[in-house]
Amino acid sequence: MGANSRIVVNRSGGPDVLEFVDAPMPVAAAGQVVIRVEAVGVAFADVVMRLGLYPGVGMPFTPGYEVVGTVVEGDGIASGTRVAALTVTGGYARFTAVAAADCVPVPDGLTSPQAAALVLNGLTAFQMLTRCVARPSVERMLVWGAAGGVGSLLLELGRHFGIATYGVASGARLERVRAHGATSIDRDGDVLAQVQRLSGGGVDAVFDGVGGTASATSFAALRSGGQAVLFGFQGGLSGGTRNPLRLAKAFLGSPRKTAQAIFMSNRGWRGYVVTDWKTTHPDFYRTDLAEVFALAAAGKITPVVDRELPLAAAAEAHRLMGAGTNLGKIVLIP
Repeated sequence: MGANSRIVVNRSGGPDVLEFVDAPMPVAAAGQVVIRVEAVGVAFADVVMRLGLYPGVGMPFTPGYEVVGTVVEGDGIASGTRVAALTVTGGYARFTAVAAADCVPVPDGLTSPQAAALVLNGLTAFQMLTRCVARPSVERMLVWGAAGGVGSLLLELGRHFGIATYGVASGARLERVRAHGATSIDRDGDVLAQVQRLSGGGVDAVFDGVGGTASATSFAALRSGGQAVLFGFQGGLSGGTRNPLRLAKAFLGSPRKTAQAIFMSNRGWRGYVVTDWKTTHPDFYRTDLAEVFALAAAGKITPVVDRELPLAAAAEAHRLMGAGTNLGKIVLIP
């Protein structure tokens, strides 16, 4: 099968701690397949792991939350089958071993980089909109970080489902929000006032990956019966690095509502963690990711790939993530 290589992180720190090394070929254990990786998405979670902030991931480790590739050996899946998997770690490699049960076939209508842009981001967006909230009751929704990976796919799904969608961004990213068919909300202005004016009084669902003080705005933007979904604390990182003050503000500034307060307001909060959903509802994981792929292959939603870089340029990919200049998914090509 040829030589292997991978990225290894031996200590927490900046992008320079990502080391490109030679590695032995993986061997499929029972219930696993080995795949030749064709594309791996660079996720915000990879940055959090590199900083030593991700629960349950210690040093050393190989990053790589999501992979797309071709099966070369193993149990249960024929060699030559192109699959995708949510791996959490291990994806920044030429070859990696993956549980066969985690593999979802990739349709011919998608390139491997496009599929990689949909594994984590697409699954997250789709499950939050169709599982965490009562999607048929959502007429209007608000998305924070709307020009990012998850945010842009929420905008695409909103357009597909006929939902009036409002996307929070700033600067040049506002035009990208409009390009996805959503109404842009300028984060540098009064977000709540803009949402209430443009939506006619509020929204039925909010998807908040920022946390902190943004979450108070999220809750206030809800109409009666609405629900906000919190799926991240990106407001706690500055330039892709740990910022203790911002992390503390992001955590302490997030909403704390009593059951009585939620009941009386007729509005609610819930959290979403993609790995917990995958573990608790493995059938949802496979069904939902397959549906996301089918929607994209049919042209009903469009994954956005910012750029493709070689695996050896993983540190550059993390610097770009830290700068926050990417519009869509950065994909590594082993």
